[in-house]
Amino acid sequence: MIIAIYGKHIEPEYVLPLKNLLDQLKKYNTEIWLCSKLFAHLQENLAFTPAISNTFADPEEMRQNAEILISLGGDGTFLESVELVGHAGIPVMGINFGRLGFLANISILEMNNAIDLLMAKQYEVEERSMLEIQTSNNNAFGDYAYALNDFTIQKSGTSMLKVNAYIDEEYLGTYWADGLIVSTPTGSTAYSLSVGGPIVSPNVSAFVLSAIAPHHLTVRPLIIPNTSTLKLEACSRDNSVLLSLDSKNSTYNTPTTVFIKKAPFKAKIICIKGSSFYKTLRGKLLWGADKRN
Repeated sequence: MIIAIYGKHIEPEYVLPLKNLLDQLKKYNTEIWLCSKLFAHLQENLAFTPAISNTFADPEEMRQNAEILISLGGDGTFLESVELVGHAGIPVMGINFGRLGFLANISILEMNNAIDLLMAKQYEVEERSMLEIQTSNNNAFGDYAYALNDFTIQKSGTSMLKVNAYIDEEYLGTYWADGLIVSTPTGSTAYSLSVGGPIVSPNVSAFVLSAIAPHHLTVRPLIIPNTSTLKLEACSRDNSVLLSLDSKNSTYNTPTTVFIKKAPFKAKIICIKGSSFYKTLRGKLLWGADKRN
């Protein structure tokens, strides 16, 4: 089995856990492929040269060979790992070498046990829906215009945005706000939650529309089916908007139109036996925390 490992860089305190991870994988005679940027970072900045089978710089080479991708870092790194996998359908497992770790939900203390369960095939692969965007001009995000968490359109200067929203060509309403977030159920615990959006179970087929600092009190978060196509027409006195797609962003001239729909493929996330979305909800967001419980 070939297991690829992706990470951008790690802090010195995570070198020992990384060594433990590699040793744990070697016990099962796996081939370990490490992304070349992380390998160079370990050598140049942390004086550590891991003994691995191969490095990869070309995502396509990894996609054609790896059976599993392990993401080392926080949720931002996990989102980049999903993009790295792309359409290939390789399951991603996230080990939290960062902070909160809602997607990268395996802690360092749980890591060795998680690898044992992974090798014993005591896990499930959760398929998470994603969204796709198209813009009225050239696509701001190139060939990979997909997001596991969310798409955001925000003001780029001091002036608020005016966004006309349509669902399947039917006029929904006009948002006067600092921005608008369109999230998947997976992304409902991210930026959307911070502006008052609802938490949506990842097995629900929906999008969530959440306004950022709306300038009228009648606007509330809205859940719509992800079988719909959402059209957003945006304009601003600043003549530009900031578009964000997960961890990527681009400035776009206004007026501009963005189309959002369900992506034609899903992200595959490894869920180790004993873990679940609701367990993560309780552990990371302290859902229902009460001293009486």
